[in-house]
Amino acid sequence: MAETGDVLRVQVFGADPAHAEREARELRDALNGLAGVEARFADRRRRGVGPAGSKGTALTPEVILLVTGSTSAVVRAAVKGWVEVRKSRYARVEFSDGTVAELRGGVSGAELKELRDGSRPQEEPDEVNP
Repeated sequence: MAETGDVLRVQVFGADPAHAEREARELRDALNGLAGVEARFADRRRRGVGPAGSKGTALTPEVILLVTGSTSAVVRAAVKGWVEVRKSRYARVEFSDGTVAELRGGVSGAELKELRDGSRPQEEPDEVNP
């Protein structure tokens, strides 16, 4: 994992470019709220020409944030907490050592199975005296 001071690349995906932009702004604000962390948008300008007949490059439903100033474990935990709030959220964190963590929102399959099976331990009700 990355050490303090490395730049982490966080891709935030959305249903469309506008949705991805809103989600990325929210994540950026959450990360900037952490002590010593700086999150900013990567330069969106792409070199080269777009598809034939277009006036620019294609819009994609992803936004890239560059995050510095903290250990990768802190940033990963913050992104994971942010993603888990909504099922529709999806982020991909690229660490400086080349490892990648893909984080999706919602309940995991194991958690869903626990909920369906009712295999969670039930708390004993307190005795009620008449």
